[in-house]
Amino acid sequence: MIGMQLFGRDPTYDTGEDAIVRVTATDVRRRLKRFYDDVETDIRLDLPPGAYVIEFVEQAAPPEVPSPPQPSEPEKIPQPPATRPSIWRRLLPVAMALLVLGLLASVYHYRMPSTKADRLPWAAMLPRREQLKIVFSDPDIVALQGLTGSAILLTDYADHRYLPTQQLLDHPSSVIGRLFKGNNVPMIDADFALGVRSLLPSGPINTYRARTLQSQDFKTEDNFILLGSPVSDPWVALFQGRLDFYFTYDLTRHEEIINNRRVGHGETSVYAPTSPGWGTGQAFAIIGLLENPNQTGHILILAGSNAVATEAAYRLVTDVDSIDRVLQEHGIDVYDRNAQFEILLRVNTMASSLDTFEVVACHRLPEAGH
Repeated sequence: MIGMQLFGRDPTYDTGEDAIVRVTATDVRRRLKRFYDDVETDIRLDLPPGAYVIEFVEQAAPPEVPSPPQPSEPEKIPQPPATRPSIWRRLLPVAMALLVLGLLASVYHYRMPSTKADRLPWAAMLPRREQLKIVFSDPDIVALQGLTGSAILLTDYADHRYLPTQQLLDHPSSVIGRLFKGNNVPMIDADFALGVRSLLPSGPINTYRARTLQSQDFKTEDNFILLGSPVSDPWVALFQGRLDFYFTYDLTRHEEIINNRRVGHGETSVYAPTSPGWGTGQAFAIIGLLENPNQTGHILILAGSNAVATEAAYRLVTDVDSIDRVLQEHGIDVYDRNAQFEILLRVNTMASSLDTFEVVACHRLPEAGH
């Protein structure tokens, strides 16, 4: 019910492949529990784990505990027990249905402010006849590269060649087999996608795991949002040649760094993080909006040197007023749907959590072919 009514999914859709529906169902379960913790009722709504259809459940009355004998009192004339008007019992299912609608509406809208997305970058992402396709990063491919110590090229990723034969023999088959499936989606990616649906309620929005795509899938008039750096989403490498700030993998540091193709005033040519994915220090992230070459759609890239930095990019791009202010301060017309830009963020992390972030630079990107 959640997938079909809230997100317009086909009745035959696979819930196991739809992270947004799973995250939404988790939110609904949490909110139902919070509601019933403070309410006593004979009939309640329930969304069992793994289910996506809300059920009405009649609560069994608790067994009566016999009270201890009381001292004898003067005999009283018995009164008939008070009965609750039956109209309330008839109206209870209606009230419950309204509660469901309220829960779904709040889940649908609470994650992002209801600001009209008529400014960049969302003005370029607004679906018309085309789709907006959100491509999740691939945490399993990150783990696979960390396990083997070797980087996976885009060509190998597209051909599903993730490891040389010898490395396959050197590692436990159960671990490799799980990572080869690539079924996992980062929670922050799914949460971000749910927020995008709230910001852009009209038009078709679909989500994809990076591993399910091929290069020809980008040869379309649709708009794309790519989540993650080239290590976690190798498809970003297709468009790095168009970016001023781009990722490379430093073999000596065993991590990604960001290079600056057009060094401006006060900028440096390299931005290297001081925080590993699990520590305290500085990381970097980019927000890049560019045209899809030879197509009419756009590509929005949100990528960080670690997961915390990527989260910072998510926060800024979904804070419509803040990113509006950043773009205008750097001379970019937020109402110009043809404008292309890239923002570099410096992110301060504290014990693997996002502390603060700031804008280091904002470049207007040249048009394709210039």
